[in-house]
Amino acid sequence: MICIIILFFNFILYAEVIPDSIQFSNQDYSEKDFLSSSYKIERWLSSEGNSEGASEVWLDRYFEPRNINLMNYDDILAFPSLSPIDANAVIVQQKRGYINGTFELKNSPGISRYGYKNLINFIDFDNSKNRRFHFRYSSLIRSIPITTNPDVDGSEYIYSYSDRPGQFHKVSSSFIFGENQSIFKIGGVFNQEMGQPKDLSTTKRFLELSYIPILKTSFQFDKIVIGNFSASFGQGVIFENTDHFSPRRTGYGFTKRNNGINSDLTRTSQYVLDGLAFQISNKKIRFSYFRSEAPRDAIINQDLESFSSLIVMQPRLPWGMNEDSDKVYDKITSSIIERTMGWNLRLGEGSNYVGFSFYRSLYNKYINPSVIETILGGADDDNPELDISDYDDYSGDAYYLGYYTNSADPEIAAMYFSNPEFIKSSWDAAKSFRRVLGADFSKSFKNIVFQGEYAEMPKYTCLGITDQESSIKSVVEEQFDCVKDSVLSFGNNPKAMVLNAFAQFDNINFLLLYRKYDLEFDNPYHRSFSNYQRYKTSIFEDTYWLEDPVYGFLHSGNPQPQSEEGVFFSSRYQAHRSIVLRCNIDAWNRLADNTRYYRTVVNFEWRPVFNYRIYIRQKWQERGQFNIFHPSPYDSRETVVRFLLRLSNYDNLQLTYIRGYTTFSPRPRLTDSEISSNMLIGDIGSPDISLGFSLNHNMDNRLAIKGGSVFVKGFIWYIEDTDFRVFDSESGAIHNWVSIRFRPVESLSVNLKYTITNYFTSTTVTEAQTTSGYWIDNPAISNKESNYRIQIDYAF
Repeated sequence: MICIIILFFNFILYAEVIPDSIQFSNQDYSEKDFLSSSYKIERWLSSEGNSEGASEVWLDRYFEPRNINLMNYDDILAFPSLSPIDANAVIVQQKRGYINGTFELKNSPGISRYGYKNLINFIDFDNSKNRRFHFRYSSLIRSIPITTNPDVDGSEYIYSYSDRPGQFHKVSSSFIFGENQSIFKIGGVFNQEMGQPKDLSTTKRFLELSYIPILKTSFQFDKIVIGNFSASFGQGVIFENTDHFSPRRTGYGFTKRNNGINSDLTRTSQYVLDGLAFQISNKKIRFSYFRSEAPRDAIINQDLESFSSLIVMQPRLPWGMNEDSDKVYDKITSSIIERTMGWNLRLGEGSNYVGFSFYRSLYNKYINPSVIETILGGADDDNPELDISDYDDYSGDAYYLGYYTNSADPEIAAMYFSNPEFIKSSWDAAKSFRRVLGADFSKSFKNIVFQGEYAEMPKYTCLGITDQESSIKSVVEEQFDCVKDSVLSFGNNPKAMVLNAFAQFDNINFLLLYRKYDLEFDNPYHRSFSNYQRYKTSIFEDTYWLEDPVYGFLHSGNPQPQSEEGVFFSSRYQAHRSIVLRCNIDAWNRLADNTRYYRTVVNFEWRPVFNYRIYIRQKWQERGQFNIFHPSPYDSRETVVRFLLRLSNYDNLQLTYIRGYTTFSPRPRLTDSEISSNMLIGDIGSPDISLGFSLNHNMDNRLAIKGGSVFVKGFIWYIEDTDFRVFDSESGAIHNWVSIRFRPVESLSVNLKYTITNYFTSTTVTEAQTTSGYWIDNPAISNKESNYRIQIDYAF
């Protein structure tokens, strides 16, 4: 079918009418270059989540282009849309001789035109004319709701608290010196999420030295960082310290990892690394080492000596949402200290290497996941233990591991549990630990590259007792037969792996990826490819069954992948100069309950004439349809059509139409028939329809205005300017926004945005009581929200 479509549009486009006249622009080239790049810079300055760290590297190189002849494989691969094949092609060209200009660069053996066009924005061939000193400052204040999951297929948590807007300020300064273009850089961050207490914030500071030659050897210090830093290795299976989850993050295209050691200017507030890190390398060896000590947010148990789990909260709330000290036993924020040490050794050259990674985290409290005693419960559950009254109180204690629509609860039961008897450390405060080790590789053959990573998490097993049945103290006092797994006994521990193959041709590329993560591979620094976050479809999604709604962040804020096994296929094909096709196919099995999923997304981009773009995106997704006994199957279809008209001076007008339809099985506790018995057959579904437009107008080189409006009915995700929004309205809503970007001088940018959302009047409650005590039937509900964003960026 796809081949027939391609042939049909090829026939139409070859008969395309040529315009009568072509007008040439007399605009200055440097001015055109700024306008064509400004939207990229604006997007990088506003980036969030896992792309935030990579965007900092892109901004550094955009304002400080580095001589391509001095760059190594990792430096080149870090740029957006450059594949390992592109980066390796430049390394091969360096071996041939000095790269003097664009002609030699674009003739690197194996580099794609797409890769070359993305690389040229960040590099130079002689930096002698560039500034030696650079300064960058960014300030952001906003009341736009926080969305913890950027994917419409996943569960999201939306938090709005405009009385205490979020603040994010970062500053960095760098100085380039020496023939090797070494860099001295300092920087700092202040971050306070919207709705957080005024006295609670995250501050970071660092000092960094980059590209420092080591005497007269071939080695150099790629990075030396004192203070806050980030670390990421391989495919993200063993270690990557970001707070954010990104679905289907392959590491290719724009889903890059900030690989290696780097200074930290991100919004990360939980998995912050603070201490010392360095990375040393030559053409065939790279070694990275880091040591950190920093506080962590964790759920403290009733004994105050142990904790159940680390938790990523947005915003961070010390005593939960209800601030009930009878339910939340101790402050959640910065409640434990984590001391982490790790290293990575990589042997090889370019895209052909093998690497080994290891890290260990020590904690000053015991790790004892007491799910029933600490996390589960409810508003009417006064006893933290499981008892007969929990069934009448509708407590989560009674429904854990037994409710059929929470079929992923075995993932909770597989939480990591540590025995203090096996700790060997000079840190006297250490009471528990966690460690992960493994290997990764990369091998290229002309235009094909194979990559992968394998990891294991050594544990111990206690015979006669399970992790969920006992506390740390009982294990030690009663002296159960605990056996420590050897670090060298690969194959017997919880494990995770990712394998992928990527092929690149002139007009088409292919990516094939396989992953498998064991249930008990509970690694808090695991960030590799996955569709869903850990604990999806578990009781943690149902906040009414938790002691405090803030514990819902155990799922919705969790950056770890869910335990799954599956195969993902992706391809981009430029069938014609005016047609681009993209396709993603994923089929996977959730290991917690053996549920089968599939997801297929097809994107069609057509340019009938140069100024017009038509984008069509079609998605099909199902769960549980392979098993007729599955308790909660669903079938989701979504169509997105966009019409883009490009006007002069980089203005554009866009129209968007979205239609989605999802059918799922009825929930017996929520759906009754006319005779008041639970509905056990049939399905439930309603169409989601949205229609909107947006306009971008550059009044001149200093002032730009953007705006848009969208009608929402149902559940949709929507991108306005540089913000990602999620809307859910059964009765309908109108969302309007306007953004103004002003550049009073060349190095200063001010961005102001204001949004208004009007929800249509609806009646979803049969009976309600007013503040004066009167009862009314079918009360009308209406809502109106307004939010703002203020961003100031300065760079020279």
